[in-house]
Amino acid sequence: MKRILITAPLRQDTDIFEEYQKGLDALEVPEGYEVSRYFVVNDCKEVIPYIRNADYTVADTGDNYQKTGNDHLWTLELMLKMSELRNRTITEMLTGGYDYWLSIDTDIVVDPKTLRYLLEADKDIVSEIFWTQHWCNAWMRDQYSPPEAAWTTPGLYKVGMTGACTLVKRKVFEAGVDYTPIPNIYKALRGEDRHFCVRAACAGFEMWVDTHCPAKHLYTRRLYEEYVAGRR
Repeated sequence: MKRILITAPLRQDTDIFEEYQKGLDALEVPEGYEVSRYFVVNDCKEVIPYIRNADYTVADTGDNYQKTGNDHLWTLELMLKMSELRNRTITEMLTGGYDYWLSIDTDIVVDPKTLRYLLEADKDIVSEIFWTQHWCNAWMRDQYSPPEAAWTTPGLYKVGMTGACTLVKRKVFEAGVDYTPIPNIYKALRGEDRHFCVRAACAGFEMWVDTHCPAKHLYTRRLYEEYVAGRR
């Protein structure tokens, strides 16, 4: 039996988190696999009563994290703290003896077939795509580059960087890859996913994105309300 840990740092509005959990509840788990959930609750204790079917720990980092109606207000300090939180989820995966680490950010609603496609890809690092206006969670190089036109067609594509809805095999972390900021480029590349991807590439791992069942990214209240209204 192969074991998968679904995990993420958790700092989220309770209603958006509920939609996230509904997505996890509906995931189709192929025969021969079992899944567990683990969250690192970050300055968001009000969400704890809403957590179900999961273990969690609490991290009080004192972040001054803010949202606008259109975006998240990320600072360099917040990104560095996110690296620490994501590394905690990796430690949980390794010490718990899991075979796979599936990190899904808590403002993402996945399609029920997501896990099947990611496992069938049989890649060391593979993400399920999601679109936010004209950009997505995969790019080819540097801080960001425009999405490839082919990515709108269902398939599996090699990319340069990715994150946010990502399945990683255990051997990647055993090779020393994690989210620790790279000291001499941590201001040039902003965002913990970028440092993970650079470390992975330097360790010889490829990154891929699956586009068969794009996830929904509810990163603003407006998008959440549109998503809920679309189900009525």
